[in-house]
Amino acid sequence: MKCYNCGCELSEKSFCTRCRADVGLYKRIMYTSNLYYNEGLDKALVRDLSGAVVSLRQSLKFNKENIEARNLLGLVYYEMGEVVAALSEWVISKNLREDKNLADDYINDLQADPGRLETINNTVKKYNLALAYCYNDSKDLAVIQLKKVLSLNPRFLQAHQLLALLYIDAQEWDKARKELNKCLKIDANNTMTLLYLREVDLQLATTQEEAGTKKKKKKKNDVVTYQSGNETIIQPVNMNESVQGNTFVNIIIGVLIGLAVALFLITPARIQNAQSESTAALKEVSENLDQKTSEVADLTTRIDMLESENTNLKEQLESFTGSDGQFQIVEGLLATANAYLNNPEDYRTIADSLYSVDRTYVSEQASDAYRALYSKLMELVGSQVAASLYESGRTAINQGDYSTAIDELEKAWYFDETNSDVLYQLAQAYRLSDNMEKAKETYQRVIELFPESSNALSAQEHLNGGNEDAAEGAGEADGE
Repeated sequence: MKCYNCGCELSEKSFCTRCRADVGLYKRIMYTSNLYYNEGLDKALVRDLSGAVVSLRQSLKFNKENIEARNLLGLVYYEMGEVVAALSEWVISKNLREDKNLADDYINDLQADPGRLETINNTVKKYNLALAYCYNDSKDLAVIQLKKVLSLNPRFLQAHQLLALLYIDAQEWDKARKELNKCLKIDANNTMTLLYLREVDLQLATTQEEAGTKKKKKKKNDVVTYQSGNETIIQPVNMNESVQGNTFVNIIIGVLIGLAVALFLITPARIQNAQSESTAALKEVSENLDQKTSEVADLTTRIDMLESENTNLKEQLESFTGSDGQFQIVEGLLATANAYLNNPEDYRTIADSLYSVDRTYVSEQASDAYRALYSKLMELVGSQVAASLYESGRTAINQGDYSTAIDELEKAWYFDETNSDVLYQLAQAYRLSDNMEKAKETYQRVIELFPESSNALSAQEHLNGGNEDAAEGAGEADGE
């Protein structure tokens, strides 16, 4: 372990032997981080992946630069089928230590197979589509989508759990147990899996108990019990098979005789009775015809309502899968990360991808992994991109191309909101393009955000000059 102050190798003392810095608390923090890392490693070795995630996150809370813990956390996420979270951890690890880092190998393995990345994207899309089907109560469609997801990524733990939950809802206990056993093979101590499995086992035990009771009753009914003197005789039913055979022959003979009597005496009366019943039935059908017609009209109305509901559901689905939907937002950030990994120096391509990300979604709806990846990308390329866009905007102003200048400077401000020069030049571009309303608004922002800067004084002069021009114009109009 090295000193945080001078980099010297630490001894068993509670202070650095070179710079005399107090490292007692620092050592405890590092030891605690390593302790949680070892605990996470032990849990991962016995496939307690959810427990490993908890321990490794604790390790990173104490030491966010614990490269081994971060790489292992990415591997655990990958093993659970959460590839986006795994990639996020490896990207952060690579930026913390560029040389001799296993995260390079993991990222290169993903990049070496473009088809694998496409499969990952398809898995995320289909899983989110299955969730949308569940929210819309289309559970059969959700089951179909989840089976497709698991065919692409059999280790996707959350997909297995959701499919098992749908089977539980449909009371298909054997199928649910099968899926939950697959979950246990992936993560042996997942709390959610164990809760589901407990419920399934309880229902299966109840079903087996009911089946055993019915079988016992049936077995009991297969015997004949009667009293002979002081003794109770229990005799199987099939003991009198020969007697029953003779009885059966006599019954058949009696039936034949009865049919002969019916042929000559009963059949004419039955025919007349059947005709009367047919007439009555025809009359009843005629009376119910109007009622059936009304029911058909009601069904037609219901079909129209269902078609309208189907249209609404399609619109809701479009909100997930459309160009502005949640799926496209996730895919856009993945494309940005891929662009950075392929060519970190291509700031312009990365900037265009990041500029299209919805900041409201990042701050209010995005997951922790998504938000961490977005923040890290902004940290890596934001300042370089802002500087490049600022120079491009100033060049456009000098060339009289104010629309291009406005576009470039707005993007530069998006990536660096601490540079008063960017905001002031944006106000100048608005003024030169005769958009005085936006120019005044932007000058005012320069004054409010950077009150002590020279740009604030220049902005105030432009605002005062604009007010004086407006006053002079009003005076001339009154004189006329």
